Amino acid sequence: MKIRVVIADDHEVVRQGLRDMLSSCGDFLVIGEAADGLVAERLAESLGPDLLILDVALPGRRGIEVLESLRARGVRTPVMFFSMYPATQYADYVRRAGGQGFVSKDADSQTLIDALRRVASGRSAFPPSRPGDDPFTGLSSREAEVLAGLLMGTPASEIAQRLGISAKSVSTYRRRILDKLGVESNAELIALAIHHGKP
Repeated sequence: MKIRVVIADDHEVVRQGLRDMLSSCGDFLVIGEAADGLVAERLAESLGPDLLILDVALPGRRGIEVLESLRARGVRTPVMFFSMYPATQYADYVRRAGGQGFVSKDADSQTLIDALRRVASGRSAFPPSRPGDDPFTGLSSREAEVLAGLLMGTPASEIAQRLGISAKSVSTYRRRILDKLGVESNAELIALAIHHGKP
């Protein structure tokens, strides 16, 4: 019996690549595709796949939110994230939210296939955590200064005044920080910082 899969990614080329790869394996059957989180959630409920492949950054509803919503409604479909974001940033979130696996998009195809088979069989497929992994090390000194203000809940205008830069610059640095860390809001930023012992 084939593993019935729903793929959710907002890039057609990624969905096509996954579809072709899974078709060539012989033991997978793609039964649905979604370009946004809301559709992914509906397909997971209506089709009851054996496996849901989610991206973190989906329009409409983000991947983590889709997972949390499904679990809150009792949908137990195994979920694996396939994302451009490093596992060091999101794997723990996925695990805590009830997901079964996480593979970065820079992984080779065999690693991905092996992980999908593991998740579909009821096992987990997370990369081993390394104590030294710290996503915050990639920030510049100025970004680190802005980050410190954000983590304390300091208004952008006050951060700007303290650092002698404009509020617009603070907003630009904030966006860079969020992009580098793979989060979308101050709340997610704070949660990530707490996880890594930053505040």
